This record gives sequence, structure tokens and C-alpha cells, in this order.
Amino acid sequence: MNAESLPEAPIRGWVRPGARRGRWIEPFVLLLIAEGPIHGYSVISQLDELGLNSDGVDVGMVYRTLRELEAEGLVKTRWGLEEGPPRREYRLTAKGHEVLDEWVAVMAERRRLIEVFLDRSRCIERPQGD
Repeated sequence: MNAESLPEAPIRGWVRPGARRGRWIEPFVLLLIAEGPIHGYSVISQLDELGLNSDGVDVGMVYRTLRELEAEGLVKTRWGLEEGPPRREYRLTAKGHEVLDEWVAVMAERRRLIEVFLDRSRCIERPQGD
């Protein structure tokens, strides 16, 4: 699903429909996992590269989110067998892809609202010499 094919109905807030958490981190974690199998440490590194938090992401929150996504059946894990210590490899499930699509719709609506806000803010007359 791409942003152009999304329904017109507005989606309110940052929480996906029916979700209990509205953390900013969830959609990005789902997106990173959807891009291909990934380890938790790589998720953290890529979130830091995106600049979601100027102080770096909360490592504990990332791993809690990964465990919750797995408990909800949105991701599945397997132990990676490459060199070094074993690490969990995360993959998105079909249900996880559906939830990611919901987040795409939420983000598209947020983008629309932000564009409206910015466009209107540019039209505000500024007082001269107050």
C-alpha cells in the first residue's frame, strides 16, 4: 500500500486503530524490520541514525517494543547463526505488514495536517516594530 492509495478518511492521533500504545518508535521499528531481517542492535543503530531522539534512543524501550511486537504476532524471531554470539533476527509477519500499512495511513494523515499547519503559518501577518 502506498500513500496515494490510502483512504480519504482522517485518522486521528498517533495511535494505530485499536492500539494501546502511541509510541513514536513503533512505526519505525516495524518499517526497519519490513525492510529485511534485522537484529535488535541494528534496529537501535538505524533508529539513532534517523535521529528520532537527539540523545539517542532508549535501548530498553526498543527491546521492550520488539518483545511486545513479537507477543502480538507482528514479528517473529529466530536465532541468527553467523559468527559471534547468537543474536535474534526479527522478521515481519503478515499481521505485522497489515499494522505497518495502518501506520502508513496514520503517517500520511499526520503529514497532511503538518502541511496544512505550515501553509497556514506562512500566511500569518507579522506585526511590524512591536
